[in-house]
Amino acid sequence: MADISKDLFGPFAGIGALDLPNTKLVDPFDGILGIFYTKIVNQAEQDNAWFAEQAVPAGPGRVLDLCCGGGRSAVELARAGHEVTAVDISPIQLAAAQKRAAEFGVTDRMTFVHADVTTLDFDRVFDAVVIGGLSVTLFDGEARTALLRAVTRHLAPGGRLLFDHAPAQPDEQESEKVFTVPIRLRERSGFVLVGMLRRPADRTQFTNMSAELTDGEGRTTRHLTGFRFWIDSTESVTAELGRHGLTVAAAHRDPEARDTTSPATMREFIVAETLR
Repeated sequence: MADISKDLFGPFAGIGALDLPNTKLVDPFDGILGIFYTKIVNQAEQDNAWFAEQAVPAGPGRVLDLCCGGGRSAVELARAGHEVTAVDISPIQLAAAQKRAAEFGVTDRMTFVHADVTTLDFDRVFDAVVIGGLSVTLFDGEARTALLRAVTRHLAPGGRLLFDHAPAQPDEQESEKVFTVPIRLRERSGFVLVGMLRRPADRTQFTNMSAELTDGEGRTTRHLTGFRFWIDSTESVTAELGRHGLTVAAAHRDPEARDTTSPATMREFIVAETLR
């Protein structure tokens, strides 16, 4: 697990510095906070429909969903008739995706794979590759290069890559927002403090979460995590894709991009196609 403390800011860094009893630094996409994050993200629906509509314009095809998380996009793709292979490195996220697939009755059109997307090699190609939930922006440098190489390995000639990112806005200044969500998990109840900090000048957007849960006997546990997205302009993303044999065919700004209750703010959706 990466050094999460480096991605904590403001009140979250303060909570970490307090060294309170029963406080754990945890992976953002596993455990209690991973489940909570999936539930927040699963509330959004518009991007699911967009991915399903744009993936294979000619009709149902084979789609590879990388960093599938709780299965929002993967399940919607399967509901649209596509054969979907959904990949994630988190067992908890994959379990959530499988549960969602069963709820929507599309398990027969889906394959779930626990793997590192940067080293993936199925030895077969797909009509489209989807990377939703701002997952592309979790990768930078060599990791981003490895991810895009995995994409091009698995795209059929004429295939499409669809993803979203969080581009910097003209003259955008640093911004921060923090909100609290009450939660109940079986015999435990409490709250999750969620915060986002965008620093366009540094190309970074941080998401932090701090959960405090108390059980029926008054015992309190605390879970703290943070991670960062990398902010890139549409122009730099276009150039990066070009180096991997992909060209941007369309870019769409999310009309709900400034929803202050969502970690996915200021999103732009990209359709890229293979040059070969």
